[in-house]
Amino acid sequence: MHRNQIIVFSIATFIIGLMLAVYFNKTPDQPLRETRDMWEIRMQLQEEQNTQQALQNELNELKSIESQYLSRSEKVQIEALSESMENLKEKAGIVTINAPGVIIRLDSMNGNEDDAFDFGLTPELLNRLINELNSYGAKHIAIQNERVTNFTAIRYVGDRIHINQRPIPDLPLTVKVASDDPDRLLSYIEVSQSRDEFAMYNIQFNLEKREDINIPAYDKKIQLDYVEVVEEDKVGGE
Repeated sequence: MHRNQIIVFSIATFIIGLMLAVYFNKTPDQPLRETRDMWEIRMQLQEEQNTQQALQNELNELKSIESQYLSRSEKVQIEALSESMENLKEKAGIVTINAPGVIIRLDSMNGNEDDAFDFGLTPELLNRLINELNSYGAKHIAIQNERVTNFTAIRYVGDRIHINQRPIPDLPLTVKVASDDPDRLLSYIEVSQSRDEFAMYNIQFNLEKREDINIPAYDKKIQLDYVEVVEEDKVGGE
């Protein structure tokens, strides 16, 4: 096998493995409660269905990429690899995004941030909101400028909520949501189950649609447990 072909093949294999790792990596599990209400069960089922569909779409995309690599010239293969790498970076959340979307400002209904925070704002509430936003077509999400990705953990550390291993402040909080169809997303959020549930805990949604929202990049190191770099002399039997 020609040396340049070996390099192209190695990079292509790495990208495919990395894309699979991004999609199969799950957000660390949150502690389970003894009981779940019907909305929790419905949202969990919907999340699993969305995950299954996303994995199927990704598998189809990977098959298409493989076909393109096998049928194109070396120069075109390199160009396709570069394009795939940029798409991968965007999907992994490691690049800054500027896109239209919706800003959700979470605030206390009575103006007392401490009461609202103590009364109900929890990692579970935020995770439910993220799941619902994803089901409504959210492309990229940031909470208080912390990028939400498949690697993001939202949990208590002591008595404070941490996102990406960083503490977030008390209310008010800002959630930025980028979408291909912000009008549709806004309509969904206005009548969402999450909005009603947050209201039960004295937390209100203030919504604003914008044509340009800045979503910061995920700046933590991505740990890939199932990706292995193969030495060049092992590729193609050389």
